Amino acid sequence: MNDALLVIAAFLSSSLTAVLGLGGGMLLISLMSVFLPPGAVVPVHGVVQLASNASRGALAPREVRGDILWPFLAGCLIGALAGSRVVLRVPSEFLPIPLGLFILLMTWLPQIKKRLWFPGKFLSLGFVQAFLTLFVGATGPLNLPFLVRAGLTRDQLVVTAAAFMTCVHLVKILTFGLLGFAFAPYLSLMALMILAVIAGSYAGMKLRHRVPEKLFLMAFKLLISLLAIRMALKPLLAL
Repeated sequence: MNDALLVIAAFLSSSLTAVLGLGGGMLLISLMSVFLPPGAVVPVHGVVQLASNASRGALAPREVRGDILWPFLAGCLIGALAGSRVVLRVPSEFLPIPLGLFILLMTWLPQIKKRLWFPGKFLSLGFVQAFLTLFVGATGPLNLPFLVRAGLTRDQLVVTAAAFMTCVHLVKILTFGLLGFAFAPYLSLMALMILAVIAGSYAGMKLRHRVPEKLFLMAFKLLISLLAIRMALKPLLAL
């Protein structure tokens, strides 16, 4: 029964992300934390989300902005290497607080400039993403404020965000594998969830253009904000 619920959740979360560009990863990891052992949640979630994000990118590869993807990938590799040296030593329960507040700031800060470019912006973002994802799992909303400010179209935003998170989850899986996590006991569950997220990506892609552009952007920013508030409050509520 638990596995069936996770498979259904995988489909729904992937559909949500394919429509709005975010939200599904945090929804899914919240449910996985209920049904899986704590030490398995982040690496297993990484495998499922790798399939979810890669499938969205594969369905619309021309919408990926390669000029910002490659520096982001380079940052991910450096961040994963740095994070692997401390992930087993540093308490991570309070990391979501500054991360959530930062996401809120970047989402609603008035845009003085149309494009917020500075040297190494996406390389630095990739580093931070790969480093933090080893501790908190679902960090996708961190990318979106930067992409919103990079002047992307709706399709570019959703698909490039998927490409970003494909990189993040790939380096996360490799890092946990090298650190000795045993994926084998979860292979059947991961296989079913992977099929579900691929189907969800396809369903969400078909629904995306039925949402008006202005409504999409407002729903997008509100969802970022709700997820960021939840992220920041969760450690405090656990005290």
